[in-house]
Formats: sequence, structure tokens, C-alpha cells
Amino acid sequence: MSSSRPCLRLLASALSLAVLAGMACGTTTRLSNVWRSESYSAGPMHKVLVVGIAQTATGRRSFEDRFVEALASQQVDAVQSYRLLPSDERLSEATLKEAIRGHGFDGVIATRLIEVDEETTYVPPSTRVAPRPGVGGLYGYYGTSWDVVHTPGYTVTTTIVRLETHLYDAEQAELVWSAQSDTFDPDSTQDAIDSVTKKIAKQLASEDLLPR
Repeated sequence: MSSSRPCLRLLASALSLAVLAGMACGTTTRLSNVWRSESYSAGPMHKVLVVGIAQTATGRRSFEDRFVEALASQQVDAVQSYRLLPSDERLSEATLKEAIRGHGFDGVIATRLIEVDEETTYVPPSTRVAPRPGVGGLYGYYGTSWDVVHTPGYTVTTTIVRLETHLYDAEQAELVWSAQSDTFDPDSTQDAIDSVTKKIAKQLASEDLLPR
């Protein structure tokens, strides 16, 4: 039996992302390749600009809105970049600098999509012997009544949404923290975004880069 979720194909098109932003019972996001600057010592950032590097306006807005919500839960005054930079064109360095200047930001978070991947795992067939309850009383059940249960082999397809997130010091424009995130089998685009933004917000708080 093979499983896949057509709605997840939208992650690369609707969020076409260079930004996006478990199983069916609950989406899981894991972080890897986590790096932090040893020279940064300014403490938690309280006002952050969120930049979703996306090829579509819808993808950018959706991601930035959800990330701002996640950061608000960490008492961060976060602002979506599209509110200051509504253009859907590629942003220049000068444009970004102008948006940051004069707004009191002490941090900038930028996220892009690396890939949406699928991993297929084959689970081989198995055979086990199990007792049949209620046959022949206690001794019959224990001693003589057994079934042979066969489970056929099947495949399981796991969808992985892989993002890269960077946190910069706004004044120096220097990288403070970065990580890659893998979100497994989200039920939808919004589910993936919620999972990764909450995970990153909590991680940054745990490292004292955001308020706890």
C-alpha cells in the first residue's frame, strides 16, 4: 500500500517558495545543522523583521503572517516584511536596508525553501502466531487454539518539507543563528508553516536569542 498527499504538491508551487512555510496524527518538525555565532552577545532580540523569500506573493504573506504569530507567543514584536516592502519583485540590498533603518529592529529572520522531498520505505511481510480468545476455556485457549497471522509487505511514503532559516543582527547585518528544518508529512501548507515557525520560535527562545 502506497500513501502520498496530493495537497503537498502545492508546497513547491503555491509556496513555490524559496519559503514555506509526523504523520497524520501530528506534524513533526526537526532541526539540524544548527549553528550559532560565538561572537554574538547582545542578548534576546525584541523587535524582528520577518522575511519570507518566496516567488509568490501568497506564499510570502502566508509564511510571514504565521511566523509573526509564532514570534508573538515569545513576546517578540515581529513585523512582516510585506507590510514595509509590499512589492512582489526581488528585494535589493538597498531596499532592505531602508526598511530596517528607522524602525528599531534588532533582528531579521529570513527563510527559504530548500526542497520538498519524498522518501519511500518498504515494510517487509511478516508472520506471527497469536492465540484465539474464548476458545476451549482457559486450558484450550492457552494450549491448543492458535492462529497464524500474515501481514503483507507494503510501502510508506513520507513527505519532507525542508527549509533553511537565518537570524541576522539587524545593525551589523551579520549572521547570528542558522538551521535547517525538516517537517514530516504535514496535512497541508498551513500545517507545515505552523509546525516549522513554532519550532524555530521556541528554539530561538531556548538559546536566549528571543525572550523566553
